[in-house]
Amino acid sequence: MNVTIKEVAKKANVSITTVSRVFNGNDGVSPKTRKRVLKVIEELGYSPSAMASGLKTNLSKCIGIAVPDALGDFYGEIIDGIESVTAEKGYNVIISLNHRIIKEELAGVNFFKAKKVDGAILVTTSGDDDYIHSLIEGGYNIVLLDRDPHSLNVDTVKIDNFGGGYMATEYLLNLGHSSILVIQGIPFIDSSKERFNGYKRALKNKGIKIKSQFVLNGNFTVDSGYLSVKKYLDNYGLDFSAIFATNDQMAIGAIKALNDKGISIPEQVSIVGFDDSYISPYIIPPLTTIKQRREEMGKIAAELLLDRIISGHKKGRTPRQVIIPVELIKRESAISLSSK
Repeated sequence: MNVTIKEVAKKANVSITTVSRVFNGNDGVSPKTRKRVLKVIEELGYSPSAMASGLKTNLSKCIGIAVPDALGDFYGEIIDGIESVTAEKGYNVIISLNHRIIKEELAGVNFFKAKKVDGAILVTTSGDDDYIHSLIEGGYNIVLLDRDPHSLNVDTVKIDNFGGGYMATEYLLNLGHSSILVIQGIPFIDSSKERFNGYKRALKNKGIKIKSQFVLNGNFTVDSGYLSVKKYLDNYGLDFSAIFATNDQMAIGAIKALNDKGISIPEQVSIVGFDDSYISPYIIPPLTTIKQRREEMGKIAAELLLDRIISGHKKGRTPRQVIIPVELIKRESAISLSSK
């Protein structure tokens, strides 16, 4: 038999409101009372039903999160940010992995609908604007993450990818480098395109013509960073002094490829990554990179979504586009060309 919040309140000699505040981690409860309530919750094994708590408002108290994968720390930190907000508000989450395949994205969204979630935070791919538009027109609460709105009437949260690409390249240029390779990520992903556009703009502003062979194709994995740089060195040799990898994973692969050829970093080649992943300070040499605040991105997305859900505004509200600034983290993988 399920324990009710009323039973917890009675045994702890507090009000139902106090039990709710304690369980959801809200303020307004003394440490002594909080400790007593938590002890009763543990003794009785109390766990509130999210569905039941939403009956009065016709809300399921559950949201969906759709991301491409669970590899690395990028999406993990975004999910942590989302959950830190939803847990405080008494919401549960359902996570779906779509592997950047539209068919799987659709299946995930349909699963969310079947579970009657109150809304969803979606990391979607190119070519999916039609179904996103149909969700919006159907009054479904959604927030798009890590992409442009593409003229869709929808809330979006993303990193300043263009600014980050520009910042990384400008930093290398200011160190005296002009022959800079760039390792692109997945070409149809907005974040990848914007970082590459930042690279191109920085070179253009310095009057440097982009060499087509300097543009290497990757897919945000370590292997792609390694293979693209290895292939370049095999074909052209060392005719560059710096690399901008559009994520840290590919930067790690590039470092391995250079090391395998006996090329020292940063003495012969400087490298700048993008992410500031947890491993970046521990690479040899520690990686200079662009820091993006992934957890903050998740928190803001959750706040936007819950605001729409709780306020009841679906269609008709002006969409909000949030761009989170980035920061250059200087470590030891990039040095002045004159000091080489």
